[in-house]
Amino acid sequence: MENRAPIRVFADDMAVTSKYWETVIRKNYSQPEKELMLAVLKDAIMTYKKRMPLGNALFKEAETWLFDRERDWLFSFETVCAVLGLSAEKIRQNLLAWKFNALSDLSGGRQSGADQMAS
Repeated sequence: MENRAPIRVFADDMAVTSKYWETVIRKNYSQPEKELMLAVLKDAIMTYKKRMPLGNALFKEAETWLFDRERDWLFSFETVCAVLGLSAEKIRQNLLAWKFNALSDLSGGRQSGADQMAS
């Protein structure tokens, strides 16, 4: 009976070890990289939208990155979109449409404010 106890302990260790490796080994090898790329993309779009009326350096940096056609580096806008399965052109079209609407809202708001002051 003394010989069976060590075998049982070893079997338990194997089961624990097996369960450990199941949790540690990545099932999808690119998932963290994709999550990082998505975070970079989200940050650029949010910066573009939040900072556009201000026209500051952060807005210009985001705009340059979003509209650059470069594909040679890993975190270029084109590469990020390709890896995430998104259409870079569709995103650009939507951003330009959003910018146009935001600018017309801003200029419309200024005109109505000026009209109100003149009255």
